[in-house]
Amino acid sequence: MPLSNMATTASPLPRTTEDASFENSSFFYEYDYLDEIAFMLCRKDAVLSFARVFLPVFYSLIFVLGLGGNLLLLVVLLRYVPRRQMAEVYLLNLAISNLLFVVTLPFWSISVAWHWVFGSFLCKMVSTLYTINFYSGIFFISCMSLDKYLEIVHARPHHRLRTRAKSLLLAFLVWSVALAVSIPDMVFVQMHENPKGVWNCYADFSGHGTIWKLFLRFQQNILGFLLPLLAMIFFYSRIGCVLVRLRPPGQGRALRIAAALVVAFFMLWFPYNLILFLHSLLDLQIFGDCRVSQHLDYALQVTESIAFLHCCFTPILYAFSSRRFRRYLKAFLATVLGWHLPPGTAQASPSSCSESSRLTAQEEMTGMSDLGLKQAENLPNKGDAENH
Repeated sequence: MPLSNMATTASPLPRTTEDASFENSSFFYEYDYLDEIAFMLCRKDAVLSFARVFLPVFYSLIFVLGLGGNLLLLVVLLRYVPRRQMAEVYLLNLAISNLLFVVTLPFWSISVAWHWVFGSFLCKMVSTLYTINFYSGIFFISCMSLDKYLEIVHARPHHRLRTRAKSLLLAFLVWSVALAVSIPDMVFVQMHENPKGVWNCYADFSGHGTIWKLFLRFQQNILGFLLPLLAMIFFYSRIGCVLVRLRPPGQGRALRIAAALVVAFFMLWFPYNLILFLHSLLDLQIFGDCRVSQHLDYALQVTESIAFLHCCFTPILYAFSSRRFRRYLKAFLATVLGWHLPPGTAQASPSSCSESSRLTAQEEMTGMSDLGLKQAENLPNKGDAENH
């Protein structure tokens, strides 16, 4: 369950069993604020009122944008992209992950505005689905960066690590890791009634809540942000070095695209992870008081919602950085809307569209095979050095 949703069940009174409803899904923030006395004095009425308006509206917006954009991306990829394209294996899985992620948001919107009305089975299933696709989306972005790194920096006409079988295996491993991360949801998430007639869906760790929530927050900081960010910086910086050395036409555009992908990931995820880290410090009583915790509550709702925009913008950014994909999209829209485009751009079959859209590396970031071939041809005696 989204961490910001937890605020909607907060009680401004001393802790009761209702307060356990803060501990939901893979992210947990229990509003016990340093100690019991501080919690009794720290009221959250304004925070809760803000959440009940802001979160349903923002989640609905993300749902509409994410559903439409990722469905369009999925259809175009399935219809036009040749199966031999390795990068599109990850882009396809990213679109699926984002679609599964956004379909959980209406459930949380209703839960925030009212209470959980969907029953025990959906409580556990939606929480698990949310966590799996929260992480898998981030992992597949890292996979796309790795694929470009292997294609350009370790250029080979047929790289042994860039086969369809290896790509499918890596995709399977990503889903497996994301599934493993969701195990706490499968085990601990359940429905609770408090007060009578009002149901909440959350994970109850009994007396180990503080330890679990700290562990899961740091897991998000490291596994869901720091490691993917460092990987992207490494992969795209190496790609940038190759572009600078080979100096192909359009080198500047390719470098800007690589920088934009890293910056977009950082801008969407850093604020949210920073607030999670500060919440952990608050729980550890390193700093903070009631006013600080209130400000962090507001910040958490806003930054988490901004982070969720990744499922709307990131696939589009990756897809539209490819001139080939734009050609596919134009052909798809021409077919659906009955447009008449110039010969060679519309009504093309997937194979002819692929053959006619061979592009240089600076023209697309999701299919830089031309640059990879150029790298291999221009450095015939340095190939082994590039692999170390």
